[in-house]
Amino acid sequence: MLSPGRLRCIIVDDEADARRLIEIYVQKVPYLELVGFAENATDALFMIRDIKPDIVFLDIEMPEMTGFELLKLLPAARPAVIMITADPSYALEGYEHELTDYLLKPVPFERFLKAVNKVDSAHLPKHLQGASEPRREFVQPAGESHEADDVNTFTGALNDFLLLKENKKLIKVAPSEIHFIEGMRDYLKLYWADRVAVIHMTMSKIEEVLSPTQFLRVNRSYIVNKKVIREIEGNEITTNTGRKIPIGVTYRANVLAALQKNRI
Repeated sequence: MLSPGRLRCIIVDDEADARRLIEIYVQKVPYLELVGFAENATDALFMIRDIKPDIVFLDIEMPEMTGFELLKLLPAARPAVIMITADPSYALEGYEHELTDYLLKPVPFERFLKAVNKVDSAHLPKHLQGASEPRREFVQPAGESHEADDVNTFTGALNDFLLLKENKKLIKVAPSEIHFIEGMRDYLKLYWADRVAVIHMTMSKIEEVLSPTQFLRVNRSYIVNKKVIREIEGNEITTNTGRKIPIGVTYRANVLAALQKNRI
């Protein structure tokens, strides 16, 4: 029987080692209760319908059906979903599915905790909402050491350049070289002339770093370097490379006002 206030979790992953790691993490958190495993999305679909878990730790690339295909089959009132994958390129699609969080393998325990602590009362099922004993955010006990979540982390700015930490490399890039930035919940894709980098950071945080005279927030998910804007037609920007970027309704006036200053 479940203890009052505990969140029921299932793990969906075709890799045994990946399942075992998340199982170990779940066992470390007092308010989590592991109630099932699935090695493929088909089994997970019926398990979710039968058990009605509160959290699903879901892999993306699995045989027969992907994690994203599984999400499309679930009802609107679904569990909180924490996606776990080895491929950062899925972050944007994950953002569109309104995931609770998106974790990259191998997942450090600290990053796992951060994701679980996002499952707040807005995501909880009715049997846990308004409980007499509020769920407290779990903090890793002192003395337990795990590798910090420094994969794809934006590390800061030094005057005329930024340092991006991607995997175990530090990449130096001048802000002027960045063409545009695409937001994906807690991740960003930074595009410049010859490559793309995925970093763990929010749009609001990177806005604090970039110069507003050089960059424009054009919608909820995009920041664009003014110098790469080739044309604007209706509510769409075309960059010098031909990329089409929509202008959000609430951002249009600010975008046009900023560009009018340079109009001839």
